[in-house]
Amino acid sequence: MRVAIGLAFSAALGSAGTVSYTCAPGVSAATCTYLNTTVAGNYSAAFGNANASIYIQYGATGLAQSTTGYDNQVTFAQYAAALSAEATASGNAVQIAAVAALTKYDAPLYGAGNVDITSALANALGISGEVAGGNTGTTAGGAACFTPGSGGCYNGIITVTNSPGTPLYYDNLGGPEPSDAYDYYATVEHETDELLGTSSCVTTQTTPLSNGCPGTNTPSAVDLFRYSSSGKLIPDSALSTTPGAYFSYNGGATNGANGVGGLPKIYNTLDNGEDYADFLSSSPDCGTNQAVQDAEGCPGEDAGLSILNDGGAEINILNAVGYDLAPTTTTPTPEPGTVCLFGTGLVVVSWYRRRRRA
Repeated sequence: MRVAIGLAFSAALGSAGTVSYTCAPGVSAATCTYLNTTVAGNYSAAFGNANASIYIQYGATGLAQSTTGYDNQVTFAQYAAALSAEATASGNAVQIAAVAALTKYDAPLYGAGNVDITSALANALGISGEVAGGNTGTTAGGAACFTPGSGGCYNGIITVTNSPGTPLYYDNLGGPEPSDAYDYYATVEHETDELLGTSSCVTTQTTPLSNGCPGTNTPSAVDLFRYSSSGKLIPDSALSTTPGAYFSYNGGATNGANGVGGLPKIYNTLDNGEDYADFLSSSPDCGTNQAVQDAEGCPGEDAGLSILNDGGAEINILNAVGYDLAPTTTTPTPEPGTVCLFGTGLVVVSWYRRRRRA
């Protein structure tokens, strides 16, 4: 079972678009409605095939965590072929470049092995998870199930903190965001992205870093697009805490992830318990170039942050791994040459945390 971030509420299932949230007891009806209209609508506005059924709750966690349930794996050849078919059908420039990069840089390293994918990504690409067949989801109680999206079987669980010491801000309630509060819905989008496919197999919970997926150095889909410079793929077998790793859909030539300030984002690479495939926060002000997928929340400065207004990093990443852009979505691609070069680096899976205070 893979864990990355979490949440919990109380209300009935509702849906606007292809992502839907089933809220646990304790989540208000108003919050659940906003999740299934505005938040779900952000994903349907961005993607045409992002289908996910998510159980959401409050609980004991950092700021939040997501649980994908059970590992789903396909062969590298299956994943590459499915992504190639999507790219051909969509004509999407990012996906076409991603397929070329897989062929040139990833196939020599991973071609004989497997790739770990989420059940939602398996559905988007029209392939079954688990090399032996099947697509494993999770029940609200954490048991394995095989029909994600129906019968109480979910693509994942999100748990958001219920700690009285961590104030949460709700956009739909209005008013200013307190300086110590975190935007609840931005936090949920962070976790939703993980369940769709932005999560790495690399774990920062160990020293040194290690790979938490079944198999030997098995990558997740997003691990296939981690670079230190042009042409320099960072494989799961060569992990270090060197800073500078970044997402690239075209073999490292372009850093494909920008924050709200328009500047390139780089991955967290430390064995610090924060997700390896999350971004370092901008410094000294976390709000200057923040993104939904930052490893630490930005208290008092993240009100209204979403995948549609934060620079497009998450849209670009999810597009590259297999989600098709909705017809009205513009690919948020930086100009060639905006490569973030900081030496060799890595990416990590773990917990969405409160921002550290000095």
